[in-house]
Amino acid sequence: MPLTANGIKKSYGPREVLSGISLGLNAGDRLALIGANGVGKSTLLRILASLEEPDEGSVTHSTRDEIGYLAQTVPSVSGETIQDVVATSVAGLRALEERMRELEQLMADGVVDQAALDEYGDVSHHFESRGGYELDSNIDRVLAGLGVGYLTRSRRLDQLSGGEKARVALAALLLSAPDVLLLDEPTNDLDDRMLAWLEDYLAHYGGGILFTSHDRDFIDSIATSILELDEHMRTLVRYEGNYERYLQAKQAARVRAQQEYDTQQEEIAELKEKLHSTARSVGHSRMAKDHDKHVYNFRGAGVERAVSRNIRNAQERLERIEANLLRPPAEPLQFKASFGAAQLPKGATVVEGRDIDLRYGDRVILDHVSCALDVGDRVCLIGPNGAGKSSLVKLLVGVVTPDAGTVTWRKGVRVGYLPQEPQLPDLNQSVAANVTLGLQKAGLEGVTDQARGWLVRWGLLERDDLRKRADDLSTGQQRKVELGILIGSNPDILLLDEPTNHLSFDVLESLQSALGDFDGPVLVVTHDRRLIRQFPTILWSLEQGKLLVSDPDR
Repeated sequence: MPLTANGIKKSYGPREVLSGISLGLNAGDRLALIGANGVGKSTLLRILASLEEPDEGSVTHSTRDEIGYLAQTVPSVSGETIQDVVATSVAGLRALEERMRELEQLMADGVVDQAALDEYGDVSHHFESRGGYELDSNIDRVLAGLGVGYLTRSRRLDQLSGGEKARVALAALLLSAPDVLLLDEPTNDLDDRMLAWLEDYLAHYGGGILFTSHDRDFIDSIATSILELDEHMRTLVRYEGNYERYLQAKQAARVRAQQEYDTQQEEIAELKEKLHSTARSVGHSRMAKDHDKHVYNFRGAGVERAVSRNIRNAQERLERIEANLLRPPAEPLQFKASFGAAQLPKGATVVEGRDIDLRYGDRVILDHVSCALDVGDRVCLIGPNGAGKSSLVKLLVGVVTPDAGTVTWRKGVRVGYLPQEPQLPDLNQSVAANVTLGLQKAGLEGVTDQARGWLVRWGLLERDDLRKRADDLSTGQQRKVELGILIGSNPDILLLDEPTNHLSFDVLESLQSALGDFDGPVLVVTHDRRLIRQFPTILWSLEQGKLLVSDPDR
């Protein structure tokens, strides 16, 4: 087995991140590591890559096997030019090739023993399995597939953009052809064409792969198994198959959990009724007449003992059950648009932007952009990083003021806005206090207790989390608190900036379903291909300051 982890534990101060993690990664395995942001996925990858030490447990692999790691942030690569990077990345394979040639010469000269023959077999097998014979042609293929083939090899790294550097680093890692690939969000800087190429490349990769990704389509295309890092238990749960199989397994588990919960609740009700009815019947029993006292004392005492034993057994059974109560599965998320006292008709415009201009210095972000959101609209806003998608959303909600143009809202509309990064009201206060502050801002102070209950019922948080300081929550947990506040504020319109970035997939699937059922208009900024394919009726594409609207009904 190329890579094995046993009993990995890791804490940062009082906060436990990983608890007893064990896994094995074989050649041909493509394991997707999933879970909410901040749950410990990147920490686990760094430990597996020997870049961080666990508090307990061990990571083992063969001394012959090479482990390749790609960080989530733009990684550093050694060398001044692209050619330097390529040469460094393939140095290991070149060394294997050189040793093969040395052994072949020894064999040709007849100066060879069994140890040399064994070494040659081992080296040649390793060279072949890592694609050494296709190395030269593979260099051009990988650079082109990741969108950096057009760059001259003499181009200096400090002349590249952040996205180009990230793709060169990924290309370098793939060209090194390690026995194990550990990839932390490898799709971040790739367009659809590059994603398709990488999916095909990794699907045929001979080594073992463990990767994290927020891209559900990417996981569905290449994963052979899914490892979900539970944010409460800090342990791994394994699901065989791709993302669709994972969804089916999660749904089946939810059905089982609901059945087990219902069965337990029925048993509790039956035991309580039994105790109540038995106590009532004993309390209403009559004393025997004088001439029947002897018979009563003989028979009645036995009956009382039997009744007492039954009551005691039922009570003990009830206490055992109540000491290990099952929790019902999380309820699906649900938004309820109010539109004040009266519902707006479908097609009524809720917000409209006209001839919006926005510049940052000399850079044009938005150039005479006009757009509108009507009741019933389902819009995905797409475009390359830095195109101004977040700026457009901030303009619509009033966080940013345009240099020119107007934004007009229908009177009395309650706006639900989710920024790209979590922004809870006060990280120094408790989670419960943040819920109160968030709903006060929305003018809904009277439902704070109810909203705190929603967070638990929807499976967004554990009840104990409500007492924690908000700053002690992971990024993913903070996002879920923010999401609970958003839902509790009964918005009439939703403007969500990259809502899929920080959520675990079970919450994301529930959110996507809730958005589909929402009565008001929805605008979502996203790179999520599955969301773009399944959710919108309208597509807004923003590039070079211009907004292209694709709406089949307009």
